[in-house]
Amino acid sequence: MMAAGFLLNSCAAFFQDKIPMDTQTLQGSLADFLTPPVEIKQLGVSKQVAASQGEYQGQIIVTWSAVDYAASYRIERAAVKRNANGTYSLPDETDFRQLIPADYVSDTSYTDVILPDPQSTDEEYDNVYFYRIFANNIKHNYTESEPTDFTKEETSGAGWLFAPPVNVEAEKGKSTTDVKITWNASTTADSYRVYRGVSTDSMERIGTVIGKTEFTNDIKQAEQGIEFYYKVTAVNDLFIESQMSAPALGYALKEGAPVAPSGITVTNGRAESRSVLEVKWDSVSAAEGTTVTYSLYRNSSTDSVYTLIKSGISGDHFTDETVKAGNVYYYYVQTVAEKAGEVIKSPFSETGAESASPAVGFLLSAPSYFEAADGAEDSTILLRWLPSAGASYMAADGNAFTYFIYQSDDANGVYGKINAEAVSGTLDSEGYLCYEVSKYPYYKISAYNPASSDQTESALSSAIAPIPAAPQNVEASKCAYVAERWNPNANNVYPVKITWKKPADDNPSGYYIFRSTKPDSSFKKLNENAVVPVTGLNDEVLYYVDSDPSTKVGAVYYYKVVSVNSLNQGKKSNDPVNDAEHKCMGWGALTREQWFREYNKTIKESQKKLTLMHKGSLDALGEETKSGTISGTIYYKASGGLSGASVIMKYTSYADFYINNDPALGVYFCLNGNSDTEITNVTSQSGSMKKSVVCTGMYPGTAYYDGIQIKGGAAGGGYYEVEIRDQTGSVVLNKAHVDWVIGEE
Repeated sequence: MMAAGFLLNSCAAFFQDKIPMDTQTLQGSLADFLTPPVEIKQLGVSKQVAASQGEYQGQIIVTWSAVDYAASYRIERAAVKRNANGTYSLPDETDFRQLIPADYVSDTSYTDVILPDPQSTDEEYDNVYFYRIFANNIKHNYTESEPTDFTKEETSGAGWLFAPPVNVEAEKGKSTTDVKITWNASTTADSYRVYRGVSTDSMERIGTVIGKTEFTNDIKQAEQGIEFYYKVTAVNDLFIESQMSAPALGYALKEGAPVAPSGITVTNGRAESRSVLEVKWDSVSAAEGTTVTYSLYRNSSTDSVYTLIKSGISGDHFTDETVKAGNVYYYYVQTVAEKAGEVIKSPFSETGAESASPAVGFLLSAPSYFEAADGAEDSTILLRWLPSAGASYMAADGNAFTYFIYQSDDANGVYGKINAEAVSGTLDSEGYLCYEVSKYPYYKISAYNPASSDQTESALSSAIAPIPAAPQNVEASKCAYVAERWNPNANNVYPVKITWKKPADDNPSGYYIFRSTKPDSSFKKLNENAVVPVTGLNDEVLYYVDSDPSTKVGAVYYYKVVSVNSLNQGKKSNDPVNDAEHKCMGWGALTREQWFREYNKTIKESQKKLTLMHKGSLDALGEETKSGTISGTIYYKASGGLSGASVIMKYTSYADFYINNDPALGVYFCLNGNSDTEITNVTSQSGSMKKSVVCTGMYPGTAYYDGIQIKGGAAGGGYYEVEIRDQTGSVVLNKAHVDWVIGEE
């Protein structure tokens, strides 16, 4: 730090332009000292983010525009499931997760491998993935950029995988000369390739289709009656081929084939059983010398692939024990006639999902979707669920499911009925059934079929828990001592402690912590594992310590604490936007050395405004007062002669900078006090400094000058003393030495 005054002597060297800043090493100039290089405090944000949309099978390529001075980039991703009609919603900010191991990417593109080994049944094809980019330059200690805005088209970073065709169907015994294959169109496909094989593992391409979604496979006479598997791929404008579709079974009828069975029924198929379905059909007459058996196939509401359940059935019925709750099953029966070693198969029975009289069956199943939403009052919960599988068929028969609600204090404990009588629920505008109940920790639901002659109640659903209320009294420390983890990071910033109390009428199982440099957006999750309260301390103050190594000097952070239930589900948090007292805004204390560097920025800025001190010789004598950019004054007075000199530098409520350049957040440093200089040897321009400056603002503290030595007209030895306090006035770091070269780097 420059001595406050430039030390009088009788040789007209007083207040020369060049003075020795370090008498032991380099010589510097006053102009250099007062004009530091431009400092980049925070990096900019990428202006464009693009992700590949249906171009690659198992990966998405993300690209973005470069940011000036960025050395690397950090990537976060959020996944959103498409709706049934193909539309999708934007993710919530809390849905984004940092990609691992892609913490820092030096290029402006990244290949995100979603599916290392893509398969036709992967659920990831139904997702839309959003990406947001953060710019970094760790070496130069620049503050990480804000994330790109995924809500804007140019920076949405929305992408998806190149999905294989779906709903591939192949005719089964419709013709003796060909098999027709159909499928659903793919939005990014320019053409399709059709493959065939006698097994799903051995396929050969048999055709290419452009501009339509069907293909006719001509069948030779020798191929009649042979069951083939068909698969279809899509090819896009990059000539990239998608993964193969799920297989579709198809065949052409052989001359002399038997007829397909009729009268296919599922005798207990209307939710009368919790475990098995009984399929029956009318037998087919067999010619003399011919043996007739049957093959039973099925597909379902969740799987369009035809699955062989059993072949070689000699009777007219079969009990299917492989069914699962929550599906609607469609059954097909094929007649297989064998005579003199020759096997001939019939077409499939016309009993599937598209048939006028489908052979349909479903188990008595609990609803597949069940959630707990907020009730009309704090003491109630609105339960919402989708009707159980097969509800539309029940309604067509004049019947309807009703439901029992169960509750428990323990997720894995005993559940008791809330309602003695089964309830129907009220249908809302989104197609959910709703029923309001008193608030309990956990719920399960069952379906009840009053028309059943066998089992009337399904097994219970999986447990759900209400989304807990937001925590109370969320506060972040501001330049405070954090006893739980008191070590500065590489940027010389100490941790921030976030505290809160549990909701008044809830007991969350844990909490997630989010942080942003803005109160309304760009929040980043800090903890992958929920902060779990200690048993018995739910009413006590809970806390989390943010000791992130990327935390920068001067950065103000806003914190959100989200309550979650035992299933780690939760969305409710405190509201930083409407936190008028900025309680959830926080920042870490600085080391003494870093504090002095930041304080010295205001000192240097103030001295730029003075005119007398920059003049040469005796012209520097006199006094003047200058105003701070924001508030207060700096008073300068230089006096003396051959026997010595003194310079008074007095600060009164002096401030030049706002926190984050935002007046609403207050001033960075506000100075009150003196940094005076006394020259006792005019010839050598040596002496000492004295007094102190008290600072308020973002980083309260005091700088003491009594230990500084003046050599050659500038600080040239000794030490400052620095004491740091928090916003309440409590001492964070006791008064201790800071070497005189700090702030002059």
